Amino acid sequence: MKPLFIPLKSIWFRAFEVGEKDTEYRAYGPRWNRKTCVVGRQAVLAHGYGWPRLSRTICNFTMLPRAMAPKVAQEIFPDAQFIAAIQLK
Repeated sequence: MKPLFIPLKSIWFRAFEVGEKDTEYRAYGPRWNRKTCVVGRQAVLAHGYGWPRLSRTICNFTMLPRAMAPKVAQEIFPDAQFIAAIQLK
């Protein structure tokens, strides 16, 4: 399986880069679900769609009801019923 590509805004990319963040939140759906975010799958975190990039491995995946997700994820995905929590190491 090829690595999962995860483009990130600068603030979130830098947080992963310095170790302040280890979980990415996305609206649960066709791109971000249990079949695509398999534990053990390699992931590439990109600063936008360019460079630099970081290599990580998915170590946990959880589907959260939107109300149980962190406030920032709720604000970013106001219409999502569920949020995909993708933990990376």
